[in-house]
Amino acid sequence: MPDKGKIMSQVYYERQSRLIELYKESFSRKEMTANDTVMALRMIGFSESMASSRVCEWAALSGNNESETEKAKKIRRKQQDSLEKYVFHIILDKKCYSDNDKKYQNEQKLLKSKYKKKELSKNDCVMQLIQSGYNKEIAEYIVSKLENNN
Repeated sequence: MPDKGKIMSQVYYERQSRLIELYKESFSRKEMTANDTVMALRMIGFSESMASSRVCEWAALSGNNESETEKAKKIRRKQQDSLEKYVFHIILDKKCYSDNDKKYQNEQKLLKSKYKKKELSKNDCVMQLIQSGYNKEIAEYIVSKLENNN
């Protein structure tokens, strides 16, 4: 019987796995709360139950952590930010090129042009993206990306 699971590239799988490890490390070092960690896992594609069970496992396994230098913290945070941007970019591309790809592309182009012309505020743009099917975090990410491009 063929596998009907998600197909992902090797690079995407490796980067997503590394991001999950960074979330685990941040949680075990108490830099992220359980709710933040569950939300982060949900944003990269986990279901609510799977994300919360993962966090519960990590909480049970968390033990002593070695001390970390400020340089190592900065490197880890930079790596986490970079991987999050990559994963969000891939998720957004899949969302845009799904069954309704023309609909999403046209909506996004229209929102971009309205936002650049200052016809829409940041909150209005986020609300319209949420109404068109994006979750709140991804909608905010899109708008922040639009702000950076201006």
